[in-house]
Amino acid sequence: MLDFIPLNSSIYILCGLLFSIILSMILVPLCYKLATAKNLTDTPSARKSHSLQVPILGGVAVFLSAGIPILLFSIFFQDLIVSNTALILGFGSTTLIVLGVKDDVSGVKPLTKLIFQLCIAVFVIYTLQINIENMNGLLGIFELPKVSSIILSVFVYVIFMNMLNLIDGIDGLASGLSLIAFTFFAYLAYRTASSFNLLICLSCIGSILPFMYFNMFSDKKIFLGDNGSLTLGFILGFLSLELLSTENQEASSLLGLNIPLILMSLFSFPLVDTLRVFTIRVLRKRSPFSADKNHIHHHLLRLGLSHNKATLLILVYTILITILSCLLLELNINFAFVVLLTVAVFCICLPTFLERKTNGSIQFKSRH
Repeated sequence: MLDFIPLNSSIYILCGLLFSIILSMILVPLCYKLATAKNLTDTPSARKSHSLQVPILGGVAVFLSAGIPILLFSIFFQDLIVSNTALILGFGSTTLIVLGVKDDVSGVKPLTKLIFQLCIAVFVIYTLQINIENMNGLLGIFELPKVSSIILSVFVYVIFMNMLNLIDGIDGLASGLSLIAFTFFAYLAYRTASSFNLLICLSCIGSILPFMYFNMFSDKKIFLGDNGSLTLGFILGFLSLELLSTENQEASSLLGLNIPLILMSLFSFPLVDTLRVFTIRVLRKRSPFSADKNHIHHHLLRLGLSHNKATLLILVYTILITILSCLLLELNINFAFVVLLTVAVFCICLPTFLERKTNGSIQFKSRH
């Protein structure tokens, strides 16, 4: 029997949502002014999709707008907060926001960034015990040995930290995908009576919404920057690993054994797109981390879609495939995996086989 969060607790948490929205409406313009005054902007280049200098402290505004309500709740509503978890997540996200700002401003060597991420991942996984212990029969794998479990969990966490950053190339994409993911986790938190997780999700949703307006529709455009994408990926990684933890019996009773597939579907766009781009670069004997304009969102722009329309298309795809994964809960996990993988690869890679003709029509590329 699933529990729901009591009404009084829900009201408090909804106040946290409202507070984070108000904070974000205030802090995003302030960070825009600060970044503009200090010349902390993203410079246009041949591999980027924007043509003007754009401030890059949006992630700081999102971090503060979500973090302040969580901090206040940790102080005044301790019965709703897992204080140890809040402290650890606060430490990890603060470290990443500082690392991200440093990377945005003066650059951080990829190896240095990776070492920081590995240390944070190991620290969080070890202290919170949220490692992946069982694959539920996916690819014939069930319970994992302890060492394999830790290695896989750290690997997955590092992927999450970098996932949004790797596909954050058009307006609203990283923040939009985060918004969908936090909404999904908020629903689960409510259904499983996890007040703390619900507070995290709603605070992040509240902080993202005003940012998305400024990022997508305002003349005072501002980017998340590495500081924002790293931090959002860190929080989403925590929620995902906790969901995959064998101790999360409430979520298992709600979603069954196919939880890994739902998460793969929810994050299928950045996962498939990044794997596709890395594979192509390696086959061309280039570094997988070298920059180019071969991401799917670049192909959507070539087809004539605007930033907002391309983002909307990707977000609609994400919602639909996540719903599809939920409809396949009763099927064998490996059969469902093949179905979802086929759908994901087809839908995500389809734009690479299309071209826009001079008359404006979109057709499959002709072979010459």
